[in-house]
Amino acid sequence: MRSGGVNRSYLLHVPASYDGAHGVPLVLNLHGFGSNGRQQAVYSRLPAKADEAGFILVSPDGTGSPLHWTYPGLGSVDDAAFMRELLDRVESDLCIDARRVFVAGISNGAAFAQIVACAIPDRITAVAAVAALVYPQRCKEDAPVAVISFHGTDDPCVPYTGGTSACGQRLPVPAVEVSAKNWATHDGCDIAPAEQRFSPHVRTVAYSRCKDEVAVVLFVIEGGGHTWPGAVDVPRLGTTTHEIDATDEIWQFFDAQGNLRK
Repeated sequence: MRSGGVNRSYLLHVPASYDGAHGVPLVLNLHGFGSNGRQQAVYSRLPAKADEAGFILVSPDGTGSPLHWTYPGLGSVDDAAFMRELLDRVESDLCIDARRVFVAGISNGAAFAQIVACAIPDRITAVAAVAALVYPQRCKEDAPVAVISFHGTDDPCVPYTGGTSACGQRLPVPAVEVSAKNWATHDGCDIAPAEQRFSPHVRTVAYSRCKDEVAVVLFVIEGGGHTWPGAVDVPRLGTTTHEIDATDEIWQFFDAQGNLRK
């Protein structure tokens, strides 16, 4: 498709259960810096989850060389506008339940997914961020955003304790738990999170009693790298935990948030 004078591409996955007569959920799946939509679809395993759960999956490509998502103010490409136009196109071509539109991403894609959710909160029900939890400064104050995130404490690219990212665009990043707290504040949640041990090396930091029944949940992967939990190992990016499956957890979170909006 054409957006902002630039040719854009995306990979569309429609489950076999789709009949065109009933609105189904839609998930946008955003790749990381230097990857692409097809690689992200394979790595995240979201197409198989789409077939199982009955949602439509769209895995778009960024721009540039290497491919990436452009943050507002840091380039001439308006990727936020592309996301709006992409949603317009998919929703006009297919029967989508507008109350169940979600966006997920990893790294650069995770950070941009949060920007998208902030830019068009009336169209995004929940966001999932893997290996890059940030709180965009220009987030509409009156629009709560449900957020699930996953981050490794030994991430070699996006440091858990904050600083400067060591991969991709090398931008300043906040501490992960500070970002979770900022999201909770934005969403009007209880300021004190509930912390639990999920598995031997995974703990959760969860905020509840938020506006509009949204939730903010952080999965802390102790010793984890810049990776998607439960996916194929990528040793150069650190350890991939198999104590948790981010794909399953993301869809469970998305589905629960969608049910709250019916």
